[in-house]
This record gives sequence, C-alpha cells and structure tokens, in this order.
Amino acid sequence: MEQDGGQEVTEETKTQTGYCKFCGQSGIIYAPKTWSQEEVNEAATCRCECDEAKKYAESKERVQKAKNRITELFGSNAERPIDQDVVTIMLDVVDAIEARHMKGVTIDVGQGVRAKVSKMAKESIKVERTETSKKTYEE
Repeated sequence: MEQDGGQEVTEETKTQTGYCKFCGQSGIIYAPKTWSQEEVNEAATCRCECDEAKKYAESKERVQKAKNRITELFGSNAERPIDQDVVTIMLDVVDAIEARHMKGVTIDVGQGVRAKVSKMAKESIKVERTETSKKTYEE
C-alpha cells in the first residue's frame, strides 16, 4: 500500500481521471478499479471548486444526511420502527423536496406517530418524528 497525494492507493484502487460535469475541469481520483467513468466523473464533480459543483456537492450531502436521519428515526433500527414501505416513501420524498417539486410532506403513520420531511428557509432539510399519546380515563 502506498500513499499518493495523501490518499492510500491499494491493489483494489487505481488513479483515474475524472471530469466535472459542470465546468469540464479534470481531476485525479483514487477510486476502486470497478468504478465506471461516470462514477469517477461524479467524484471529480463533487471535489471541483467551480460554483455549480460546490452547490451540487452541498445538495448531495444535504440529501444524504436527511436520508440517514430518516433511517435513524424511522428505520428498522429505530427505537420504534415504522413500516419499511413508509420509510421508502420518505426516502423518495427527500429527492423531490431537494429538487423543489414540493416544500414538504407530513405522513400520519398511525398509533400517534407522525413523520414530517420539509425544506427549511436556509436550504436545510428537516426530518421530524412526532409521537403523541392521549390517555383518557373515566371512573
């Protein structure tokens, strides 16, 4: 294993040239040998310093963080998981919200659980789980 530009180059990786999909600038990417040119270009785009690439990388990171939070709050490893079909819908909604097709969505899962995903004013994506319990006693 050798060091090349601060990154480890192993037998499974190789130095590849990728191109920013916005400005066309080339960049050296240390990627698995199995990556296609499209994947290498994607990595180069996310590392490019042009304005469009920076916005793209920030957007991609925002979406990934929101999806991770959905999985954490609602997925199978959550304290009280919800149905996987609902989680899948929420994960798909994140892409639609980031693409500005919608501002947000609230899903009433039942049993007092609501799931909300929405775009905030400063471009962040908010993921919220609300659980309400109402207890009424009549003696």
